[in-house]
Parts: sequence; structure tokens; C-alpha cells
Amino acid sequence: MFLPMRVLAGDIGGTKTSLGVVEIGPRRLSLLRHERYRSRDHGSLESVLTEFLRGGSGRLAAAAFGVAGPVREGRAFVTKLPWRIEERSLEKLLSLPRRVRLVNDFVAAALGLSYLPARSVAVLSRGRPEPGGPIALIGAGTGLGQAALLPVGGRYEPAASEGGHADFGPRTAREDALVRFVRARHGRVSRDRLLSGDGLRLAYEFLRSTGRPRESASVRRALRNEDPAAVIARFALAGKDRLCAEALKTFVSIYGSEAGNLALQYKATGGVFVAGGIAPKILPALRRGGFLEAFRSKPPLSASLRTIPIRVVLEPELGLYGAAAAAYRMAIEVRRPSSKSRIR
Repeated sequence: MFLPMRVLAGDIGGTKTSLGVVEIGPRRLSLLRHERYRSRDHGSLESVLTEFLRGGSGRLAAAAFGVAGPVREGRAFVTKLPWRIEERSLEKLLSLPRRVRLVNDFVAAALGLSYLPARSVAVLSRGRPEPGGPIALIGAGTGLGQAALLPVGGRYEPAASEGGHADFGPRTAREDALVRFVRARHGRVSRDRLLSGDGLRLAYEFLRSTGRPRESASVRRALRNEDPAAVIARFALAGKDRLCAEALKTFVSIYGSEAGNLALQYKATGGVFVAGGIAPKILPALRRGGFLEAFRSKPPLSASLRTIPIRVVLEPELGLYGAAAAAYRMAIEVRRPSSKSRIR
């Protein structure tokens, strides 16, 4: 049994960068220090880290960073940010040779699930989980993230995915029209394009273009000065605008369908977790039934999908927890010279 250790963790996204010093053991963690930064206010992760480290970190056993983009051979590119990140560079900055790891942000998030307290999860469907069954994770925010936890050798190992950038497959005549509308603006239509904050705005603008329902003056005014996704969600959840409500309903249905696709791809009999920044903000809409209906509407496997538990992650720092877990795992592997860390 390994004792708790102090690690540096980071969740690196196109909108924000979250850094923390974490005391972590095999089952529990404690966030000792935590700061958030606007990613685009900095030219590199090294710049953010230099600012963070001025506040002190203590003696670190390891460091890991979840990056919103593909990671390969110790290098990563943030999909929606012009940063190039390399483990070697970070090892020098942090004076942690061979103890810095880069992982995909949803690999990190998947590793963080086991550290979530019950109060940080909302249940959409209890289902009947299969003990030791694969677990899938999906999350819409600035973009769409996906990952899975697969049982290997008595423990769960994360599987990375860039499935959010796969092509979107419309299910209805209206979604066919939505795809044509988005394609005319952006070309290729990916799942990421529609399942993100920008995707909610596009759903609204598509419906507005049909004239059914019509746009209200109050929403039009709010859209001039605020984040469109936040405006649409606010008016929809308050029941104050039909067009916003229809846009959110469309978004939720697409979200549920893609979560169901992921459950099928990984045969996620252990459950599906819905994470990301959007889900907690629209939780009432996710609970109204459209999400679950779209999740399960996949004959001939609809009955199987009804048995899969579905939970919404309410903890905004899941990625940071998971990066700490990745650092902890990696530090343990470094102490075992005969084995190599498999976390990527």
C-alpha cells in the first residue's frame, strides 16, 4: 500500500486552465491549493505554471496535466488553443525528471471518477450496472470529450478517444435540415460542432431561420451582450421563451443520442457518466425525458440500453482530480522500475 503523496495537477482547456496542488492517496484526495486562469491570456502552459508556482507548491512527487486534445509520445496540442506542450519542457521547469505526464483531458476525467463523493453526482437512470463492466464518459463544454474505463488486470484502465470530432449522423428530417444549415456555415459537421456551447447557439439560429417559433425581442437584446449559450439555456429553463426551449430540447436530444452511441461502442454495462461544463447547468432539461429517450432509442438494443446507469457529474474540477490521479499512478509506476505507466 502506497501512502498519500503531494502532486501538481492541471486541467488544460481552450477556455480555462485549472491548476492545483493535491494531496492524494489510493481512494481519497484533498485539494490544497487551486487557481484558475483564462487560457488565452497566456502564450503557453509554462507561462501559466510560472505564475502559479510563485504561490508555492511544496515538495512534489509528480505532476500530470489533462489536455483538451490528442497526446502522443509526451507531446500534446490543445485543439482550440495555439499551445504546444511537451513533457520534457515541463520536467525541466518543475525539476521533476521522468515524473511529469500529459494525458488527454477526458482520460484524466475518467480517472477522476473514482474520487468523486456521492454528492457530486446526479442520477438520471439507476439501471442495473454490471460489476466490473466498462464505463463510458462523455462531456460537452467548449468542445465534446469522450473516454472510457476498461477492466484490465483487476483495475480500470482509461481509453482515450477523439470521437467528438467524428462525423455527426442526423436521425430525423429536422436534424437533416440542421446539418445542411451548419454545413453551409462551417463545412464538415462533427459531433463536437453540435455538442458544445457553440452547438446550442447553432441549434437556436437554425430554428430561428425556420421562423417556428419566432424570436422574441427580449432574447434578441440579451444575445447582443451575453454568451449566447448561457442566454438560450436561461430563457429555456425559466420557461420564458419557446424558441430557446425548442433549441435546448434539440440539443438535449442530440446529447442523449450521442451518449447512447458511446454506450454501444464500449458496451458500457458499468455505466455512463455525463460530465463537462454544460450538463450541470441544464440538469433540469436532462431530467425531463428527452435525453433518456434519445439514449435508449436504438433498436434492436433499446432494452439493453435501459439497464445502463446514467449519472451527471456535478463537480467542476473532475479533470483536475483525474490529473492528480494520473500523477499518482505514474509516480507509483516510477517506483517500480520493471513496469511502465500505461496512462495516455
